Amino acid sequence: MADEADIANDHMQKTLDLTMRSVNTEVPKNDTGECIWCGSAIKEKDARRWCSLECRQDHQLYANKI
Repeated sequence: MADEADIANDHMQKTLDLTMRSVNTEVPKNDTGECIWCGSAIKEKDARRWCSLECRQDHQLYANKI
């Protein structure tokens, strides 16, 4: 027989599972050929989002502050 703590844990897990299913984790591709942080041209011909490690780190640093 489950006690109150088990019931609460089950409820929280169900709530967390529901929330995680509703979160949009899709990262949009960058087909512009330009860095999304500084606007410089990206040398590689793929969907990279940043032109350098520094731009990625700066973008992530400022994006996480919002």
